[in-house]
Amino acid sequence: MAKFCTKCGKKLEEGEVCSCTKKTAKKTTVKEEKVEKAVKEETTTVVAATPSPANDYVNNYLEVVKGIFTHPVDTMKKFGKGEHFTLGLIMIGINCLITVLFVYLGFKELMSNSGDFASLFGLGYGFGYGDVSIPTEVLVKIFVMMAGGFAGTAAVLYVMAGPVFKTNADIKQLFSLVGVCSVLTTVTTIVALICMYISAKLMLIVLLVSGVLYLAHLYHGFLVTTEVEENKVGYTYVTAVAVATFIVVYLLPKILF
Repeated sequence: MAKFCTKCGKKLEEGEVCSCTKKTAKKTTVKEEKVEKAVKEETTTVVAATPSPANDYVNNYLEVVKGIFTHPVDTMKKFGKGEHFTLGLIMIGINCLITVLFVYLGFKELMSNSGDFASLFGLGYGFGYGDVSIPTEVLVKIFVMMAGGFAGTAAVLYVMAGPVFKTNADIKQLFSLVGVCSVLTTVTTIVALICMYISAKLMLIVLLVSGVLYLAHLYHGFLVTTEVEENKVGYTYVTAVAVATFIVVYLLPKILF
């Protein structure tokens, strides 16, 4: 008895498979391969478009650099949070490295071409010791001193805001806040480093303005990012700055040197 294809009606021999069925199967396979390829390409694109943590840190850091000068309060509110704790540590670390670089190059400039520095302090002459460098061990200790100062500031702010004044202050949040404020001094220290080769007096002015701005921003940032009563902020802030100064100027030098 003759057989016919159920799809196209073609007459078939015993055991024969209609060609239309083969074509349909082939088309289906090709279509599936195309769909699978498209899914793979889309997945690859999404993975490639997803920023890595390193890119996030770089982009956030650049945003802080810009924002701390143009919109300091908004920037401190956004990045002065516990979720940016790691970024805060990175910002503090960068500041310490820039400070070490400033001290290293500043010492070399003072020793090798110190006329401007000498006149600044009323000496009237330069030392002319030639190419003299600070030992690496001393530079490492300077880095530790700077890091200790920032850490001490954050820790005291936390103790005063949390256990003492009974708020929900977060130690990570305060490290982030200190890190954001440190970016301002990082940038101004770079500017002072450039000014060092132009005028020692100009360099000193930049450093003084930098210090005042850092303290002002830190005060304002602590005020707007914590729940400490406004009448108590001043006491907290002065205590934190005093302790940080004691750590950097007296305690750590005594331990390290």
